[in-house]
Amino acid sequence: MGKKRCSHGKRKDSCVRCNPCPHGKVKGHCADCNPCPHGKRKDSCVDCSGCPHGKLKSDCVDCNPCPHGKVKRFCTVCSGCEHGKWKYRCAVCKSARAEQPVAPEIKPDPEVKLEHPEVKPDPEIKQEPEPFTIRGYFGIGE
Repeated sequence: MGKKRCSHGKRKDSCVRCNPCPHGKVKGHCADCNPCPHGKRKDSCVDCSGCPHGKLKSDCVDCNPCPHGKVKRFCTVCSGCEHGKWKYRCAVCKSARAEQPVAPEIKPDPEVKLEHPEVKPDPEIKQEPEPFTIRGYFGIGE
């Protein structure tokens, strides 16, 4: 299934207007908003989010293997399209996804309006003459 789209026609997590940072970038892709102690973006730093093999975990063949000896997300056999390419780079698949109609936005019918919404009266709360206290319970101080 594809990534969610925003009202600007971009992927919601990659839209500058939907996820801005004070530096004019997408908040998740800004090194100033997501710093690591090494001066890089935290998710791109091998020292902060690396694997035991000395690489970024998402780019490591040993951490994300496929039966063909590649990183699983880069293997066209495991995660490719029917055209023998990566799904996200195939022009035929992209154009087919772009042609799919988006469901129309459903708006409420303006003709149906309730004139008087049902209002329930508040239940009456009985007031006790004196609040309950330990001294009053045991009869101390009367």
